Amino acid sequence: MEIRREFKKRKEQRLHSPAHALADELANKLSDQKHFGFYLKMALTYDHGFLRMLAGQVAEQKAKNPGALFAFLIKKHNQENNA
Repeated sequence: MEIRREFKKRKEQRLHSPAHALADELANKLSDQKHFGFYLKMALTYDHGFLRMLAGQVAEQKAKNPGALFAFLIKKHNQENNA
């Protein structure tokens, strides 16, 4: 008899906090999973409601590169608030 063990998927292992869950949500919504670290940093830095609102706006735009547009809008937000 062969005993098979099933392990949690690697994706599920990194979702151990609300910030990690939000980073995963943003990466999936913006089709940009390779920049998970960027979204995690944003989730640790900014209000989660603000990030979800911004990601929703980007998703509605149907941009070629939604991740880049999201990063641009974060940068623009920072410039407006620091000026």
